[in-house]
Amino acid sequence: MKKIAIFLVAILFSMTIFAQVTPKEKRAAFLTPPYYTNWIGADFLTISTVEAEFDVTPAQIVGLTFFYDFGDCFVGMEANEQSVVIQLAIRLFSAQATGFIQNAIDYGYEIVDIGENVNIRLNNKEVFPEVYESDVKIYRKVTENGKVYLEVANNSKNINEYEIVIYRAME
Repeated sequence: MKKIAIFLVAILFSMTIFAQVTPKEKRAAFLTPPYYTNWIGADFLTISTVEAEFDVTPAQIVGLTFFYDFGDCFVGMEANEQSVVIQLAIRLFSAQATGFIQNAIDYGYEIVDIGENVNIRLNNKEVFPEVYESDVKIYRKVTENGKVYLEVANNSKNINEYEIVIYRAME
């Protein structure tokens, strides 16, 4: 009887450990530093893999940039001609952005530059585009496969909105 109880506990334990991870959980995990740091630019991270693993379809495609609704945010994924994801663009708001940036810092990203950038945003309701400056902080993590950068832009016009771009440079 004791062996049967141990066997049943072992089965329940293994079922818990090897439980199926949902696409929503995969999307959330992908937006954490250990994943995007190691996966951005990796040969296996292709647009078709993203769509299959994360159970998403593009909300919009512009050239080689695919925009996906991840539930909590929209993510733009730029691919090269081999369909490998080489850059992420994420727009986050206030506390969500602050947590995202803090997680990157806790993972080892260090600030390497602070500057300004001019942004042009087209607005379908207006004839002329909006032009405004953003403050940009650039964070970097050195890995075995190059340096991974986070460019975080924020401006006084849209103070609660952060535009984050993540890419790998082979330096």
